[in-house]
Amino acid sequence: MSSSKSTATPRNQADTTAEDLKTLLHEAEQALSRAGDNVSDDVQALRERLRDALANGQATMKNLTAAARRQALQADETIRSHPYQAIGVAAGLGLLVGYMISRGCGTRH
Repeated sequence: MSSSKSTATPRNQADTTAEDLKTLLHEAEQALSRAGDNVSDDVQALRERLRDALANGQATMKNLTAAARRQALQADETIRSHPYQAIGVAAGLGLLVGYMISRGCGTRH
């Protein structure tokens, strides 16, 4: 299977995962075809289930990628239209998280 870099985008990761699934399916089909034409109905059913799972997985990845892009664009637009409010919210959340961490670390011995 292929390896992914830490700088990979969600689209690249989705494409890599889809390619890995295609490769896995292809290898499974090759293994099954080597078994000859005397494969059982269970093996044929398994083959069809693998194909269905691949198709469903690709559709899900496509939908999730599109949703993530929409959300990222919306967040980017909001931050660009209200930069000072975004800075204030980020600072407030940073203070809150810092306070929670410092309180949590102080109670543990």
